[in-house]
Amino acid sequence: MMKRKEHEKGSLEAIPLKKKMVTHHQKQVFCDESKDNGVGSGDKSPGKKLKNWYSLIRSQRFVASYYAAKPSRFVAAFTNSVFGKPERLFIMSGEEEEGTSSLVANLDMTIPSVTLPHGSAKFSSVHGFLACFDLSKFIICNPSTGQVITFHCKATGTSLGYDPVDDQFKALTQVTSIYAHNPSSMVHEVITLGRGGVVSRTQVTSPPHHPLTMGRCINGFIYYAAWAPIFGATPVFVCFDVIHERILSFITTPKDVMLRGAFTLLIEYKGKLAVVVPDCSKFGLSFNRFYLWILEDATKHEWSKQTFELPLSLPFSPAAGERLISQGTNKAGDIVFSPTTLPGRAQPFYVFYFNPDTKNIRRVRVHGVADTEEFWSRYGLTGICRASFSPQHADSIASL
Repeated sequence: MMKRKEHEKGSLEAIPLKKKMVTHHQKQVFCDESKDNGVGSGDKSPGKKLKNWYSLIRSQRFVASYYAAKPSRFVAAFTNSVFGKPERLFIMSGEEEEGTSSLVANLDMTIPSVTLPHGSAKFSSVHGFLACFDLSKFIICNPSTGQVITFHCKATGTSLGYDPVDDQFKALTQVTSIYAHNPSSMVHEVITLGRGGVVSRTQVTSPPHHPLTMGRCINGFIYYAAWAPIFGATPVFVCFDVIHERILSFITTPKDVMLRGAFTLLIEYKGKLAVVVPDCSKFGLSFNRFYLWILEDATKHEWSKQTFELPLSLPFSPAAGERLISQGTNKAGDIVFSPTTLPGRAQPFYVFYFNPDTKNIRRVRVHGVADTEEFWSRYGLTGICRASFSPQHADSIASL
C-alpha cells in the first residue's frame, strides 16, 4: 500500500508503507508499523514517546478524523447584560439529534471579565476554537480542552483564521483607523498563534476600505464585508489569504447582499461564502422570506441568489430575544436561525432549523442555556444577555 507524505510546502510524495488494521471509534483505520514514531515498540524513551504522541494528536489529520467520527455539534455563548456585573462569558455545547424537537446543552466553561460585542455575529467557530473580541482584547478558547488564550490587538474587529497547509491559526486585525482621512492604503496586522500564545506579528497592506463585519474563515480564506474605498461607496467582500498572509482581492458584491450593513450575516454554505438576507418588507419586525446569496466564483465575482419562503414568520425586532439570525448550517445542510439575546430571565431558548430541500422548518428547544431561575441566581445574571449560536462546531482536542 502507499501513503502520501506531506512536506512543509504542501507537496505530496508517495512512499511505501507497511500497515496493520485496528479499530478506532467504531471505524477501521490503518496504523503505520514501518515508521518509528516513538509510539510503538521501536522507541523506549518516555520523553520521546510523549513528544511524538503530542505531535500526533495535535496534527490536523488526527483532529479531522476525530471530528469526522463524532455527530454534529452545536455551541452557544452568552454574557451578562451590558452593564451587568460580574462580566462573564458562558460557553455551552451539545450534540445534535436529527429530527428532534429538543436538545441538551452542557456548560463547558466560563471566562471571567469578558463580554460579547454588540452586533449580529458575536463570536466565530474556527476549526474547533471559538474567538471573540472585547474592545482591543482578543479571546480564543477551546471548549473541549478548556484552553483559553487572551492577547491585546492594536484595534478592534480582529478575526481568526486557520491555515490548513501548515496547520496554524492566525488572527487578522486592521491597524489603520477607519476614521483616517483619505489613506492611500490600509495597514493590517497578522498575528500567528502557537505554543500557548502569540508567536509572531507581521504587517500587510491593502487598498483603502471601510470594514463592516467580522471575518468568516472558509477553506483557508478570511472574508469580511466592507465599503471601498470609503464608507457608502462600492460594496465588496475583502478576501484575505491566511496561508500566504496577503489581502488577495476585493470581491465586487451586489448591493442587496449587504442590505443590512454592519448586520450582514456571513455563513459557510456547502463550502462557499454565503449571506442570509431576511426580507422584512412585508411585516416590518419579522420575516417569512429570506434570500440566500452564494459566492459561486470568487475570481469572476459571480453570485447566485435563492429565495426561500418560510411556513411561519420569524421575529427580526431589536427587542430582547426577538431578533433571529443565521450563523450557518449544520452537517445535514439545514440553515439554522437563533436569537441574538437570551429571551428573558429563565425563559426557554429556541432555535429554528430550515431544510432548503424540503422547505420544512422545525422549532427546537435547547435545554440548559440559562433557562432556569437557579442558573440566573447562581451567576448573578440580569437584564438583556447577549447570545450567539454556532450550529456546526468542530469539536476538537487540539491545543494552541
